[in-house]
Amino acid sequence: MYWLTVTTDPTPRALTHGHLADCLSLARDRGWSPEERKWSFLLDNGTGYGLFDSGELVGTTVVTRYAGQHAVLSMVLVASSHAGQGLGRRLVEHALAEADCPVVSLHATAMGRPLYEKLGFRLVGRAVTHFGVFRDAELSGSTRSALHADLPAVVERDAEAFGADRGVLWKDYFRFTDQVRLGPSGGFAAAWRTVDNLSVGPVVAESVEEAKVLVGDLAAGAEGALRVDAYHPELADWLVERGLERRGGVDLMVLGDLAGDRARLHVPMMQALG
Repeated sequence: MYWLTVTTDPTPRALTHGHLADCLSLARDRGWSPEERKWSFLLDNGTGYGLFDSGELVGTTVVTRYAGQHAVLSMVLVASSHAGQGLGRRLVEHALAEADCPVVSLHATAMGRPLYEKLGFRLVGRAVTHFGVFRDAELSGSTRSALHADLPAVVERDAEAFGADRGVLWKDYFRFTDQVRLGPSGGFAAAWRTVDNLSVGPVVAESVEEAKVLVGDLAAGAEGALRVDAYHPELADWLVERGLERRGGVDLMVLGDLAGDRARLHVPMMQALG
């Protein structure tokens, strides 16, 4: 008879940039793209927690807090060698205890959703991922590139749609993005460069039509593939018409009550940031 000895430290510890290479290795282990820029940005603007087994990183999560109003959980990963030991639940419970916000949200995969439901999260929406080369992209002439002077207005409109002030994050995100565009009716959209695509988000607009214009103008002149996580079916169908393929999706889940005018939030900033 053989006995399995679990040596994992039961208490999650704070992650630093010194753990970045281990986070990327863990992402590869679970089939995630090793997005160094993204991980670095999240650790700069949120708090990462890790579980360790004999010094080896075997589990992660990140909590990003917005002005004490709303926290987003992300990057919940457990090494394949340690699956089935309850480490995911341990990480999420620790993150919830540390979140210290009345509202906590996350984007859940099908694999993760049962755990979050057990912890009291409820389903409130779905973001469908679209990926591919945007067809026939041309500037509409009705949007413009945002300037740094536009940042206060972008932060205000973002808060109205998202339901929490993300101004502190936006100061870094504005620099992190390749481009932010302002729409004709007060909406805006941003895009940032990943390892293999240009990822769009957020898109805040008064209507789906304005959202389409903003996404199309971000796509104009972009090299390579575009990624868009669309909340609204009409926008999702339009993206398919423009040449992007559906690549699955994630469920938006929440503890507490979401605020804001969510009908205006057509695409999240990124799944990890809400």
